Amino acid sequence: MPDPLTWDSPDLFWDSAATWDGEQAPITQPTKPIKPMNNTKATIDFSTYSAADLLPIAKGIHDKMVAHAARFTAPTVAMATLDTQITSYETKLVARASNATTDQIAFNDARELLEESLGALGNYVNGVAKGDAGIVDESGFPAYNTQRPVDFSPPEAPQNLRLSQGTVSGTLVARYKPDRSSSTNEVQTNIGNANTEADWHQQGMYQGGKAELDGFTPGGLVWVRVRTVGLKGVMGAWSDPAQIRVL
Repeated sequence: MPDPLTWDSPDLFWDSAATWDGEQAPITQPTKPIKPMNNTKATIDFSTYSAADLLPIAKGIHDKMVAHAARFTAPTVAMATLDTQITSYETKLVARASNATTDQIAFNDARELLEESLGALGNYVNGVAKGDAGIVDESGFPAYNTQRPVDFSPPEAPQNLRLSQGTVSGTLVARYKPDRSSSTNEVQTNIGNANTEADWHQQGMYQGGKAELDGFTPGGLVWVRVRTVGLKGVMGAWSDPAQIRVL
């Protein structure tokens, strides 16, 4: 067993990690700064823009990408090509006012080509920016944020509750449209008065927009209602009840 270190041990410097009684001081790791999440994306679908609105947007993208050529060094569509397509689109947009079929077709072709180029450039910008809002802004592209705020509000009531007979006597199937695409839903049934809260009883918790229910007396009337479970257990509103006679 080696001798414990002392204050005058050879080759021991004043800033050594050892302490006077030979115990080693704890090693602490430097704290890494938390890197902010980058969630900004350039728009790549321009089909929803009006014919008039698309023109200044395309021009703005062209001008800003030219101005920041040092950032966007290898665009998938050359800026000279984009400029030609913008000019052609503008010319055909004016000509379309004639309402002539040939002018309308020529405009549609020019718009399709321009949208295709802008979509390809948008994908390129997203590859360069990697979600950085500042870089996306330099491209001139309209942008959106991919990070959705957390919604703790109560979900809306499921809609279009429909009941049908199950495959076995005494069973039924409830189908409905929850307010949220991915959801857990509470289903309650009632064989008494739908207006009496005490007559409602939980049947179970079900994923998605379908619930298969059983345990009913054939020939009896059953009311069904459903609500969606929100975040942190916040319960949504009840759907309108539906009724069926179970076979």
